[in-house]
This record gives sequence, C-alpha cells and structure tokens, in this order.
Amino acid sequence: MIWAIPLLVVLLVLKVARGHEKPAKKRFYDKKEYSPPKIQAVSSDFDWQSQEPLKSYPFKNAAYKLTMGIKSLDVQDWLLVENSYKKVTAVKSKIINNSHPAYPAEKDLRSNTLLHTDEAFPAIKEFYSVATSYMCDKYPMYFVREGDMIHNKINNIYVPSTCSNDVKDAPKYLEYLTQIIEEDFIILLKDPSKEDEKDGTEYFFKAGVFAFAAGFNPRDRFNAPLSFVHHPIPGYEEKLKLSMNRFFNRIVPGQFVTRSNFSVQTHDKYYVDDSNKGHNLPKDHVQVALDYDSLDFDNQVHYRSERQVLTKLPESGAVVFTIRTYLHPMSRIKSEGPEVCERLVGAIEGFPPDIVTYKRAGEWGPPLIKYLRS
Repeated sequence: MIWAIPLLVVLLVLKVARGHEKPAKKRFYDKKEYSPPKIQAVSSDFDWQSQEPLKSYPFKNAAYKLTMGIKSLDVQDWLLVENSYKKVTAVKSKIINNSHPAYPAEKDLRSNTLLHTDEAFPAIKEFYSVATSYMCDKYPMYFVREGDMIHNKINNIYVPSTCSNDVKDAPKYLEYLTQIIEEDFIILLKDPSKEDEKDGTEYFFKAGVFAFAAGFNPRDRFNAPLSFVHHPIPGYEEKLKLSMNRFFNRIVPGQFVTRSNFSVQTHDKYYVDDSNKGHNLPKDHVQVALDYDSLDFDNQVHYRSERQVLTKLPESGAVVFTIRTYLHPMSRIKSEGPEVCERLVGAIEGFPPDIVTYKRAGEWGPPLIKYLRS
C-alpha cells in the first residue's frame, strides 16, 4: 500500500495540471453543425437617420502587401442601415433601371449590373429569404411583414415576402433585393459543366447586382471563375489565387468573414466601368500627376472603400459576397485629423509601381498627398 500514496499524488498533480491546460485554439475553419443564426433586433429607439456611416479606413502607414486581409464578423454586423440608406438605394435604383442622369441614355446599365443564370435561381431564392428575414428581424420598426408583402417604411415601398418558383422572375427578385438592402451582392456557385476548362473547379460568378462596380463592366466577368474575376489585380495569380480558392472551398454556412479595400477617384460616380483603374488606360499610357490647383477636394476628389462580407448559404451551397460601398468627398477624410491623413499618405507612398499603375495613383497620388499634408 506504500506505492498507493505516491500514485495518488501523481494523479492529483495530473488533474491539477490538466485543469490549467489552455483550451485548444479555435481554428478559423472549425466546422460545426449549422443552425440558423438568431438575429437580435436593434434598440427600439434606433433611428436610421442618426446612424453615421462606418469609418471604413483599412489603409496603413506601411509598405503595401497583397493579402486576403479577412477577419471574422459577427452576423449581427452584416447588413447595415445607416443615414446613407435612402440616398444610396435611390442611386442604385436609377442605375439598374437606366434612369440615372449621369450616364448617357444609350448606356444599358441594367444589362451590365443585374445578372443571373437559370442554375442560380435556387440560390437567389435562398438569399432573398435570408436577406429579407435578416432585415425584418434586425430592424423591425422599418421592415414589416404585412400579409404576403414586406413594407419598407424608410422608402415606403413593398416587396414580396417570398420568391415565386418561376425562374423567369429572377430579375424581379434581384431588383427587389436592391429595394431592401443597400449592399451590392454577388452569388457564386460551382459549375460542374466547366470542370475541364481553365480554373473550371473554382466558384463562378452566377448571379447578383453589381451596380457600384469601379473600373470594370460586371458583365465582362459574369459567369466566369473566381480567378478571372480578380485577374486584373497585380500579383493575384502568384500570391492570392491558391489561398483564395482554398478559402472559398472551406468556408461553411453560418460563418461570416469581412475585408475592406480603398481607392481614390476624381469624380462622384458610384458606377464606373471606363475609369478608376490603370487597365482602363491605353497600354503604353504614362500616368502624369494631376494639377493640384485644378482639383476640387470638396466635390470632385472622392475616397472610396468597399466593405465586403462573405458567407455560404446552407441549402444551395452558394457563396454570397455582399459589397457595401462608401464614397466620401476627400475633405471629409481630411477632417478626421492628422492621424488618419498620415496613415493614408503612408499607404499611398507604400504602393509598389504595379499598384500605382493599377490604382492610377500616379495621377491623383501627388496632389492628394499635398492636400492631406497642407
């Protein structure tokens, strides 16, 4: 029985030691059984007109690095209603209905921005249900179910509470979504019929509304694989393609991730397919700095940022990519103070030559740096 005492001591020591073990680190892609997220309603005194836009300032005072830059997002923070809601949804409606005065009448924006394939219709229906339920649950004072309709009390319009089963109605329901949420959205699916093609095992852009595209025509990238959608980005093929595809294959329903980007433009348009990016210029074009004194930083030069959120739908398996675009006069960014200004200056100065060309920073960069430091 003498050996029993040391053995008891050893067991007690092991128990104590195990009690102090650190819990296993939660992995980003930990899979768990899906259960629909419970969306909490905002406070009863929530006033959409007093909700200042999120400060989407992802720039750093450092050398540029091409990374996915994703982080987890609480589902509660997914679809937002801010004081821009009424204005931005109205702009989007004009763009997708070819009635925005900033664009020529012959420019068919609707066919460029409201896109769908027949095989994406189940995913469209699923996303419609998810998004409308989210808005009704989170903002019950503004999105109210009335019979078989949902009343958007901010814009005083009604949309159906459920989708029809007719695939021909896909465009209508894509448009209804733009009357409920401010974000653009892209629906991506695998396409077994293209698995033998280049990048054919990737996710494909199969449906969505991309009314606020910057620097490209969404139709040119529609029904194409993920790598083609991103191919103009310098370094994507070498540095991001593998990790991006791995991420899309591993994301699970109920998981939400977000990332943000930023750019600068010398106009106030939300949709632009022939400007903003270096690939919109002739191949041998040399970018020259714009004249500082000719630029209007209150009305002409704008800071642009996209807040992107990705999740996977549980039934269709589609990956949904929502894009919230912030477009502010540069004077607003300057008013944030020297810390924000210097971070933005440092980010611009940290661009390598290929990114300078891609973002057309060779044109707006020098005058903007002068403005932010003045």
